[in-house]
Amino acid sequence: MEKIRPRVRVAGILIENERILLIEHSKNDKKYWLVPGGGVDWGESTAESLIREYKEETNLDIEVESFLFLSETIAPDKEKHVINLYFKVKRKDTSKEDLKLGNEEMLTDLKFFEKEKIKNIKLYPNIKEQIIKLLNKEEIVPYLGLLWDK
Repeated sequence: MEKIRPRVRVAGILIENERILLIEHSKNDKKYWLVPGGGVDWGESTAESLIREYKEETNLDIEVESFLFLSETIAPDKEKHVINLYFKVKRKDTSKEDLKLGNEEMLTDLKFFEKEKIKNIKLYPNIKEQIIKLLNKEEIVPYLGLLWDK
């Protein structure tokens, strides 16, 4: 049997004016929110991947500031295994208002959320607690372990 390796996904946490940028996906008749980002391509660093994915999904040029935390997502049937790496990012040029949803069919919305609204959305993986802590400028745990939401 051929060994399939886990998918590595990078995600950029952009916080401005005490709000976090999230992107909505629609897949298999389900809608949910994610931190913008995507898969790391072979031969690409995590920072390069995140800069590319952010541009594709949000039209923003970003700088990767620091690593924040990691989680793993393993489906109960073991058919999916994703290692999620979360980084703090910032816009390269804050004077530009060039936020625009990417062209991929599964992308359905893009917006900033205040912490009060985070509690009421479907977020995959469920990192609401970490996002609220970041918005409150509290310390976060760097390894979240396994997270799987149906």
